[in-house]
Amino acid sequence: MALTHIGRSSARKLSKLSGLDDRTLSVWALLLLGFAVSLLHTTLNYSLGLPGHHGLELMTAMLFARLVARKRWAASILALGTVGGDLVLAADFMHNLKHVPLYLLAGGLVDGSHALLRDRLRLLPFAGLVGGAVHLTKPVLMLAIAAITGAGFGFMRHGDLFPLVTHFAFGAIGAICGALLARAVIERRK
Repeated sequence: MALTHIGRSSARKLSKLSGLDDRTLSVWALLLLGFAVSLLHTTLNYSLGLPGHHGLELMTAMLFARLVARKRWAASILALGTVGGDLVLAADFMHNLKHVPLYLLAGGLVDGSHALLRDRLRLLPFAGLVGGAVHLTKPVLMLAIAAITGAGFGFMRHGDLFPLVTHFAFGAIGAICGALLARAVIERRK
């Protein structure tokens, strides 16, 4: 232990403060990672007009969190941070409000997939399929709402099939990136 101006400190105390205690992500770190996802969502405009492009950062963060953290509901906790950030940073609060159930559903589905697949979720094909399928729930649900209510959503200008393909693709690519990042962190721990 090192002597500091406020007393003795230890690596254990510092790791608890950083959120990396016991080599895992703390609840606070997961919430902050979720907030970072919403910060990227609200500040980056890299869409190129493609629906589902924010699946890249969302699924990267969710798969990374789920594979690295030992918390059973890591992706759902991350989703709470994303929801909080989206609502705080919203330029259009009502637009971002529709994301709340979709982010929470995505977090629950990633956590549920991890419960079913365990270590197989670290394999890139499984990660890609899960990430793509989870992100695909967003346009499927919104198309169902549009069919029932007659409401229109911006992504529908591309037709019905194209947004489904792009949501799946962006979610799959993001999930594979998250699995690769998690793999690197896990290997470094060994």
